[in-house]
Amino acid sequence: MIFLIGTRSSNAKNGSIQNEKCPKCKTENSLDFIINREYVHITLIPLFSYGKTVFIKCNHCKENFDFIDLNESIQQKLANEKLKSSALLYLGSFIILLSLLFLVKKNYDENIETSKLIKSPMKGDVYNLKFSNGYYSNMKIEKIIKDSIYTLHNDYNAYMFYDVDDLNKPENYSDKKVNYSKNDILTLYQKGEIIKISREN
Repeated sequence: MIFLIGTRSSNAKNGSIQNEKCPKCKTENSLDFIINREYVHITLIPLFSYGKTVFIKCNHCKENFDFIDLNESIQQKLANEKLKSSALLYLGSFIILLSLLFLVKKNYDENIETSKLIKSPMKGDVYNLKFSNGYYSNMKIEKIIKDSIYTLHNDYNAYMFYDVDDLNKPENYSDKKVNYSKNDILTLYQKGEIIKISREN
């Protein structure tokens, strides 16, 4: 999926400036304004608001004015215009925050579960591995005889940790068994080379 980041405007308020004259034609009560909120979005989902833009037009002479072209009195009136806050402009940030909290909680729960399972290995356990070269893979316990743990290693690697679960397919494992002691397995976990354990219930 492609994520597009950009900026957009959302109309916040329209109105007229009372008791002020147009800087060009000097007609009183002829200035209309549009105030837009500027916000950053990701794939059209608003992330956060970062400012506002103001457009002014005289409905008599039809001249457009920038905010800085107006006298101080008009600028002050526009600055004092109260805008309704829109929670929707922060929808994306809220979604991202919830996603991060979910991932942190999930990772915490997985770490707790892994710390329990590492102490009692069982046939069929799948260990997600992190190699020193930055790649990820997994191995599966094929059988356990006393202190010896016989594992089958996956023939494939993943670049990212979240892809390693997809490698766990029977046809991806080598027939060659690798033997570890239970202490060896615990050492791999303590060194951070075993990052997750999956066990079928």
